[in-house]
Amino acid sequence: MLEVAPLKGLLYNQELIGNMDEVITPPFDVISPEEQEMFYARHPYNMIRLILGRSHPGDNEHNNWHIRAAETLRTWQREKVLIRDSKPAFYDYEIAYQESPRQVRTRRGFICLVRLQDFSHGSVLPHEHTYEGTKSERLQLMKACSANLSQVFALYPDPAQEVSHSLGEGREERPLFDFTDSKGIHHRMWRVSQKEVIGKVIESMKKKVTFIADGHHRYETALNYQRFMQQKYPRRGERASFNYVLMYLANMHQEGLSILPTHRLFTNLPQFEMKTFLARAADYFKVFSFPFAASSRHKVQGEFLKSLHEPGNHQVIGLCVSGCEEFVLLKLRKQVNHHIWQEQLPVPLQKLDVVVLTELILKRLLSVDQALLNDETKIKYRHDAVGAIEEVQSKRFQVAFLLNHTKIEQLREVAASGLFMPHKSTYFHPKVIDGSVLNLLDPDEDVPI
Repeated sequence: MLEVAPLKGLLYNQELIGNMDEVITPPFDVISPEEQEMFYARHPYNMIRLILGRSHPGDNEHNNWHIRAAETLRTWQREKVLIRDSKPAFYDYEIAYQESPRQVRTRRGFICLVRLQDFSHGSVLPHEHTYEGTKSERLQLMKACSANLSQVFALYPDPAQEVSHSLGEGREERPLFDFTDSKGIHHRMWRVSQKEVIGKVIESMKKKVTFIADGHHRYETALNYQRFMQQKYPRRGERASFNYVLMYLANMHQEGLSILPTHRLFTNLPQFEMKTFLARAADYFKVFSFPFAASSRHKVQGEFLKSLHEPGNHQVIGLCVSGCEEFVLLKLRKQVNHHIWQEQLPVPLQKLDVVVLTELILKRLLSVDQALLNDETKIKYRHDAVGAIEEVQSKRFQVAFLLNHTKIEQLREVAASGLFMPHKSTYFHPKVIDGSVLNLLDPDEDVPI
């Protein structure tokens, strides 16, 4: 059973801040070093000081950016930069964004607390593996701050839109904030505090399963924090604050969901040589070449990407190599030696483009080992195909493998089967911002019913 609960959210003081766009950030794991500095300069109360602080020479276990973040969090509360709500609530959140020049989409979700359960429980299901180093670092921040500074983004099935309808009826008339950020994305959030509405949503969600869309590291870190706190406070009951995690829940049966592809760029694959690779790949793929001269590259690039993203494309991989004056499309052949590489893979994974790339191209044809695939310093992930190509053409990377996005139904099938996709298989757009709602984790406080 899935247990959701309201919270007394910690919110930015709108009278003091003025412009929410100046203090919000995306999640820590998509912020580049350049963006980190930009957020620091944007506003003295920007969330970057809490979620991704600066390291200083001489930092140690007693004085580091995690400790400084905790001090900043306390100071902001004392100075009323952040104010905690006096009564429990859900926070109904709308994000309107332009998916294309002619199409605006609106994604609805709500921020709440969710009772932490091990994945084996079956109420919260993952679909991606995580990095141990990232979880360890995030746990140190969580211990220092005693708070959820970012929410996990998860999906739930509700084709009848029951939960969204209930939340819409319970919204306060005036939104907590209503602004357009620097990327043109419009954010609106309402408090929902009526007990009757909260009870109705809690009951509706009990029958559902959630699928983590974004924030696997945050959820697993919360589980680690829960275990740490349960050992420290063994007499605390089930409703202790550390037994819950902050989540943004969105109905997977809505038009406002978008998943972007996550392309892979490698700095150096010593074993990669274009001619040899394509000869081996021809046993498994139909190979389509898009040759270009310097003067025609952009025109050919457009044709290549159009072919890659053609509607209905299935198991098609794009290839761009530094120094090679051609783009290549690889379309997986039907029933050609597939048993050789697929026999160890469950059926839901066999259907995924990212698995074809990882298991067949990288591991089998190029003999790339798992250690390299786990090394975040050797691989860069980009969601913009044109940007990925530019990085290869400028010789910052040796090779880029370009993909189509994973589909919602594929994510659901993989997660429901208890399986995992390769790292960075999905990228939901837009990201849920950090700074909308924070959740304090007072070990002596119970989550309200």
